[in-house]
Amino acid sequence: MDENNMKNEDNVSREQSCFALDEGSATESEQTCTSGSSSSASSPMPVEDLGPVFDVKGIRATADSLVLTFRISRIDDPEIRDSWWEVTRSYEEFEAFNRLLVDCQKFGGMIYPPLPPPLTSKYEDNFAEAPIIHRKQIERYLQMVALHPTLGRSQALADFLSPTYVITEKSGRKGLFAKLAESFTGSSQPAKVPLRDIEEFFQNERDWSANYSIHLKTTLNAVLTVIHSEKKIIGQLKHLCTALSMNAPSSYQQETSRIHHQLHSKMADSFLSIQDLTEDGLQRGLCDFYCIWDLYHQYLANEQLMLNRRTALLVNYENANRNWDKAKAHKRDEAEVAKKAAETAFEECSDVARHEIKAFQKQRVQEMRLNLTQLARSELARARSIRASLQRALDQARLFPVPDDPHLSSFYS
Repeated sequence: MDENNMKNEDNVSREQSCFALDEGSATESEQTCTSGSSSSASSPMPVEDLGPVFDVKGIRATADSLVLTFRISRIDDPEIRDSWWEVTRSYEEFEAFNRLLVDCQKFGGMIYPPLPPPLTSKYEDNFAEAPIIHRKQIERYLQMVALHPTLGRSQALADFLSPTYVITEKSGRKGLFAKLAESFTGSSQPAKVPLRDIEEFFQNERDWSANYSIHLKTTLNAVLTVIHSEKKIIGQLKHLCTALSMNAPSSYQQETSRIHHQLHSKMADSFLSIQDLTEDGLQRGLCDFYCIWDLYHQYLANEQLMLNRRTALLVNYENANRNWDKAKAHKRDEAEVAKKAAETAFEECSDVARHEIKAFQKQRVQEMRLNLTQLARSELARARSIRASLQRALDQARLFPVPDDPHLSSFYS
């Protein structure tokens, strides 16, 4: 079936049916973990993961990666899973969507997939691979949202992936980090953060996240150093290829110059092949590696913000308990209501956070392990290809025919 015709015929029906999710689907699919400490609060019970609704694949982007086009398909319905449509979104629209995604969630224990920061604020001006990494990270961000058991079934995502989506806000509003910072503060006075968490699970996660983030940043800096070194090698190979292809010595007789030029041209072809292999390895290996690992470094920052939000709720709960203890008789009921509300908010956040952390760690280990394996295979394949290219060049030089001339023979002997 012709895909363009299919898009035109099914466009109206998709807009009416494919994107109309139940209003209660987001809250009904909130996932928590009941293992560990129990709670008296009315926390949401974990639900079975129904699988993703949308499949997202990036197909093109502008050179500065500020406008991207994706191919979307609805994979939860067997009748329409083979159909697809395209959506084009700007980075400003991604920022608005990311804010809306956070605003529409009820519980504070969610670890949100990280939207990469603006391209101009992260990389050096002369880093040519920055737009490639940036658009790959945005694509992966959208895929992470689509695969999330709660966010992937939210109305915010369905609207964002709709062909009729229209941005409803401007970029002047506060973003995720500012919102979470405010929630952690809670008032004009900074909240007192306890030295240790009351639950060992969250304290261990907090310690691990802080230490691992430091080591991950060191690794990313080392990868950037290797990327810049690879780019220098590519530049030197280009100069070498140009010099070899243009070199024709004039200090010898004409036949000698011709043989020199032929040999240099063959060597230039070999180095050109090595240059192409190095560039391809840079794009498919190191840049992909940096893309995923840097994205999870940002993911760790979102996890730490979530843990800070939970700490803020814990402080509020402790303050509510103290206020209830000190409340006079005529304000006892009011203090009791505030205490119950603070307890419910903290327990719900803790339940969701416990489940989110376990799911996040499982996803992180699987994807980073796969990415590291792919890098190792890519580097091995590239090393073998470079060795084979050099071997071919050496064999051609050995078999290069030298005319039967005493002067030439003595020169090349």
